[in-house]
Amino acid sequence: MASKAALLSLLPFVAANLNKPVITPNFPGNGLASLGPGLMNNLAPTHSTWDDWGAGWIPSDCKSMVQGAGFSPNDIIPFNIHYDDCAQTWTFCRHKNSPLSEIQILDIFGRLPVRMRQFVRHLVFVPGNKSAGSNGDNVLMVGDVDVTVFAHEIGHSLDSHAFDPSYGVPFSTGNVWVSNYNLDSAVPDPYAQSSQQENFAQQTVVSLYDKVVPGGIGTIQPNWQAIFHQYATLEGYIGNVIIPGGTCTHRLTDSAPVTMSGSKKSRRALGPKPKVSLSPEVKEIEAIPMESSITMTSFDEHGKPNGTYVIHL
Repeated sequence: MASKAALLSLLPFVAANLNKPVITPNFPGNGLASLGPGLMNNLAPTHSTWDDWGAGWIPSDCKSMVQGAGFSPNDIIPFNIHYDDCAQTWTFCRHKNSPLSEIQILDIFGRLPVRMRQFVRHLVFVPGNKSAGSNGDNVLMVGDVDVTVFAHEIGHSLDSHAFDPSYGVPFSTGNVWVSNYNLDSAVPDPYAQSSQQENFAQQTVVSLYDKVVPGGIGTIQPNWQAIFHQYATLEGYIGNVIIPGGTCTHRLTDSAPVTMSGSKKSRRALGPKPKVSLSPEVKEIEAIPMESSITMTSFDEHGKPNGTYVIHL
């Protein structure tokens, strides 16, 4: 159902809200999906284990996003991921027909730096045309998305949580970011032109690549100077958050467990109610409240962003 909705309501990117052109030459493929192989080759996996939640339960934020996308919560498998570099588990929600398996999910997410991972709450994976969007520190992933999409969507939570509030919240609206944006002549791609928040999230992908791939962003973008002040500002002010290594220090509490179905038959089959308290080894991050809709970005078969659609929760 989500796939059909995307086809019916997909809107192409329209007139840019930012006044800078896309960098020339364009990134290969005219988008940042070209950074994916370099990231996967240079970000090491993190050892992890996983286990399913109690039967019949689902995090409330997952349920809202799944139903908004047109799927039944009864087809969702919530599962916990235990990474060696964090005392707190992550609870993700995967539709049984998602093209990304549990193993693929924990591998891709676990390759991202742990201090970056710590700012996301739930990731939700459903089948459909490739697209993604974030809401309330949760991310909805549709179809076979890659590591650049993971990094971009987590970038939105970094924008809101990973900087000193005196610089502006989100950071992408503050004077530090905007003044350095004004020093550059371009943005990475048409997706980044749509708003400073999307530009920041795309620059998160660029900055991560610049930090973890030998030789940095110049190995794939010869005109890196055109966006230098933006990605260098992100790197300079976010510190070690996008650097691999270390352990998590802060986390978001999982959303409250709710039943997948309200039927009496389903309630009789419920397993133990999952506990969602935080480990004493991490400090709590105040979550951004969920909004009533998610603007999803859609991607073509090559991973290039090609439009948006809205999911109402």
